[in-house]
Amino acid sequence: MNLVGIDSITPYEGVYEFSVYKYDDKIDLGNKELFVCDLKIVLTKVKKQYIEKLNKSVNALCLVKNVNLNIDKKNLKEELKEFIFQEVYEENLQKDNIDIMFIEETA
Repeated sequence: MNLVGIDSITPYEGVYEFSVYKYDDKIDLGNKELFVCDLKIVLTKVKKQYIEKLNKSVNALCLVKNVNLNIDKKNLKEELKEFIFQEVYEENLQKDNIDIMFIEETA
């Protein structure tokens, strides 16, 4: 599944928000079947004294909400990691350092 995102501008440094859609030759925002989910990505930088110990300098926490019910969440995790890796530029960010968390809203 190819994904494309519409970036929502946030006033916070290190925070990114996207509405994610399946990409199929054209983007039809009115088509509910192409909508995948909403993302909020928060980047955290590791303190200098812990970089060697943790073997990373940055971590990304991705909060996923409003997931399309027709989408399998197991396959979605890897697709979202790839999407974040391509869309969010942060030096030294690696796919292994991206944590995905699904948020379910209850009534």
